[in-house]
Amino acid sequence: MRVNFYATLRPLAGGKTVEFDLPPGATAGDLLRAVGDRFPEIRALLWTESGELGDYIKVFVDGREIRHLQLLETPVPPGAEVDIFPPAAGG
Repeated sequence: MRVNFYATLRPLAGGKTVEFDLPPGATAGDLLRAVGDRFPEIRALLWTESGELGDYIKVFVDGREIRHLQLLETPVPPGAEVDIFPPAAGG
């Protein structure tokens, strides 16, 4: 599956898009753990100290935010496109 990284995550991932090969039945949680395993600096931004997904991280599977789906249990089918946005601030 294709994972697109945005803003400050992009240099940590070494580019905009990275391919991940997860087994059928993988979830958003599985993918985010794989992202963290491959990119430890990103792991620190994804997860809180208690192991929860950070409030300000935005993860979309095929254009739909996982917080409005099944959160970490959201299925990520083969060929899905996933977008991960870091926390952002501004006004």
